[in-house]
Amino acid sequence: MAKLFCISDAHLGAQEPELEQLKKEKLTSFLNYVLQEDGELIINGDLFDFWFEYRHAVPRQHFQILAQLSNFVNTGKKIHYIAGNHDFWLDSFLEDQVGLILHRDEYELEFDGKKYYIRHGDGLLKKDYLYRGLKKVLRNPVNIFLYRLLHPDFGIPLALHFSHQSRTAAKKQTDYSDSDYREFAFNEIDKGYDFVLLGHTHWPAKAKHLDGWYLNSGHWMGPFTFIVVENAVPKVLQWDREKSMEIELALPPGNI
Repeated sequence: MAKLFCISDAHLGAQEPELEQLKKEKLTSFLNYVLQEDGELIINGDLFDFWFEYRHAVPRQHFQILAQLSNFVNTGKKIHYIAGNHDFWLDSFLEDQVGLILHRDEYELEFDGKKYYIRHGDGLLKKDYLYRGLKKVLRNPVNIFLYRLLHPDFGIPLALHFSHQSRTAAKKQTDYSDSDYREFAFNEIDKGYDFVLLGHTHWPAKAKHLDGWYLNSGHWMGPFTFIVVENAVPKVLQWDREKSMEIELALPPGNI
């Protein structure tokens, strides 16, 4: 049976050069591993710390990974890409030139006889009502057009600056809880889904509810965690260049 793999939150471009190179090396070896394992891959948002396509320009620092993704697709395998909160300004390049299958919000998948609900997860916190309004503003075609008026040499560094500020503020939170995400996932399982896959929280998770599972792929900024489902059995693993290993999962400190 084929395996379903899911990664999220690599935030390429967010860290110092040494860590960025490590992430790229591990992503390259991981993509080769998925190909050898006859796997189908889902990238559940925030592969890039910022992604914006101008009409004749894209961020060139990601060329190596884009080429690797294109080579993956050229073997006949599919890569589904769900937009995150750092890379939701997706346009035609990743689909037409790289070959990814883009989903700008949620994605429903039937795989190996099971029903999957897949979503990055931003905006699911009950207190995120202001963010949900901001998201609509940022995705407005008029505002995207206006941002394209900025030269890429100014527009891309500016967006990266605000992206870094947002992530730094999130790191200061010490009472983080993923209970809202679990509640959301369990509600989707109640609707008939067998698996609910989220990202965004940077906290890997696997939780059983009835006959279904809530899974979170964690992040690729150090732990290098990912999800694999084979024969309807889910695992959250850690990638180490040439092999994967199961990790011990724990609840966030704010969970009750």
